Amino acid sequence: MEMRNHTNLTEFILLGFSTDPCWQVILFVLYLLFYLSTMAGNMTLVFLIWNDHSLHTPMYFFTGNLSFMDFWYTSVCSPRILVMCLSEDKRVSLLGCAAQFFFSCVAAYGECYLLVAMSYDRYVAICSPLIYSAKMSTSLCVGLVVVSYIGRFLKAIAHTTNTFRMSFCRDNTIDHFYCDVLPLIKMICTDTRLYMKITPILDGFTVASCLVPIVASYLNILPTILRIRPASGRRKAFSTFASHLVSVRLFYESLLFIYSNPSSHYHKERTKVGAMFYTLINPLINRLIHSLRKKHVKEAFRKATQTIEPQLFFCDVYLDYSSEAQWCRLHSQLDLNIRHLQAMERGNHTMTEFILLGFSTDPGTQLVLFVLFLAVYSTTLLGNTTLILLICNDCRLHTPMYFFIGNLSFLDLWYSSVYSPKILLTCISEDKSISFAGCLSQLFFSAWLGSTECYLLAAMAYDRYVAILKPLLYVQAMSGRLCFCLVLFSYTGGLCSAIILTSNIFMLEFCFGNVIDDFFCDLPPLVKLACSVKESYKYMLYFLLAFNVVIPIVLILASYLCIIASILRIRSTQGRLKAFSTCSSHLISVTLYYGSILYIYSRPSSSHSLEKDKVLSAFYTVVFPMLNPMIYSLRNKDVKEALKQLLELMQFKHKLTGISQTVAK
Repeated sequence: MEMRNHTNLTEFILLGFSTDPCWQVILFVLYLLFYLSTMAGNMTLVFLIWNDHSLHTPMYFFTGNLSFMDFWYTSVCSPRILVMCLSEDKRVSLLGCAAQFFFSCVAAYGECYLLVAMSYDRYVAICSPLIYSAKMSTSLCVGLVVVSYIGRFLKAIAHTTNTFRMSFCRDNTIDHFYCDVLPLIKMICTDTRLYMKITPILDGFTVASCLVPIVASYLNILPTILRIRPASGRRKAFSTFASHLVSVRLFYESLLFIYSNPSSHYHKERTKVGAMFYTLINPLINRLIHSLRKKHVKEAFRKATQTIEPQLFFCDVYLDYSSEAQWCRLHSQLDLNIRHLQAMERGNHTMTEFILLGFSTDPGTQLVLFVLFLAVYSTTLLGNTTLILLICNDCRLHTPMYFFIGNLSFLDLWYSSVYSPKILLTCISEDKSISFAGCLSQLFFSAWLGSTECYLLAAMAYDRYVAILKPLLYVQAMSGRLCFCLVLFSYTGGLCSAIILTSNIFMLEFCFGNVIDDFFCDLPPLVKLACSVKESYKYMLYFLLAFNVVIPIVLILASYLCIIASILRIRSTQGRLKAFSTCSSHLISVTLYYGSILYIYSRPSSSHSLEKDKVLSAFYTVVFPMLNPMIYSLRNKDVKEALKQLLELMQFKHKLTGISQTVAK
């Protein structure tokens, strides 16, 4: 009876590694690097296996599933860890804790079963190489993976149900960075004797049933290898399963290190370090193990980098500009005089200036474009400056959402100012040249601001996620410190990306002329003028692709999937409309910005239209910064009310000044 009178816990507090703010920032950077590297590595390996026909074998089929499982495994814990490092709110609900526990069990059990299937694959490949293809048929491989998925879900359901049917009534503080079984057991207030007997037996059976087939496979593999006479044959046979053997050892040693010790020897810090190894580091190491030692994977990666054209922050580069015919196709729109100028300068690799052709050479069209761009630029300056002034002046707008909007307006103000003055000058001047340093500066600032806007839109998506899913905790969760850190990270990340990109592009030699058929120094036309593109430059673009575009888009999509699901659970239509209106402005900005950029830079070179690309480039560099203040003000009653009060105040001051002057006379 006394047991039933306990107050059950509805939420937990995850302490993480440290409560010191400095250490939390350091840990945030460390975790973020691990998480990004793991995501990039696993996504790349899965893509290579799916894309390259030479990797369509049973071994790589299992390797691809293992990569997907590691991607899933690290995503269960890492996002929550990153949020904890920056947020003062360390709480996690009972349901959230159960979900994290369940999916971590699914990933752990799945990896156990998948490593068994991979060991059987290696056993057949070495012991029965002549019938390998027949024995490891597609149906068998799919069947093994399906069985591993079914087994992992059944085990995870049983383990989670068995754990969370208990009553948690002690201190709700979990001295860990995620909901693990060991700290949860210490919080159970009911009788745990039966639980402590059943759980170790079930887990021990699972581990043993996986380890025994693996050990048996290698006991048969080793004698077979030793019977091979030439040493080169033995090394080749050993290399086919060395990666799998390393993965098995790392995974099981880290698990057994934590969970095989008796409870009396439980050590919090050691458990945290061990858990971090198999949840964060092991998924990263796995990808290195299964790629660096595999020549087929490296060859597939090399072919992939040579078949996708490079684009700004988005695509890889493959350029064969040694061909005169391809050079002529790329510049077929230029007149004969420009071609002659390029032919004369082709031997000169050291450029001191470039020529920007702009939109048109017709004087009448240039005058019309000058008036149009001047109107757009003036509106952009006025709109963004007014919005920043309103946010700084009105106390009601001193909220996280408007803090991000103010930074976005400042960014758009700066972004538009990188291009518009030069465009206006080009329209009314016969001198279309831009110095090498000027082109370098323009590319640097455009890369910095473009990357920063990607990160800032992701931060704003997280702000809307917290506002809709956790409205009661919004002020506490989106603290001033967290908002400042997110904006600082956006600017720092954009700056680092711009430095990497600019330093790499301007180390190239330009030998295909100095004429840029665009209105600003953009990456694609500059690369077209380069003599050759090195492998390191291609790898740099892959890094920027993952860091600047893929991750922000994934975070934005994930935020809105959760937001939409939460809005659909609201019963009243008025409530759904009100909730949707809080994120509609940001959603419009994201759609316009990413839509225009992806349309330009993600298409193959064969479908490029120079004139169409110029118009779209003008949209996201000049027009889009003008639209943002309208999007965030016309649909926002707080901004309109602040503007109304500011105008009334200015009118009152004007009248007061007039009265003072009248009295003085």
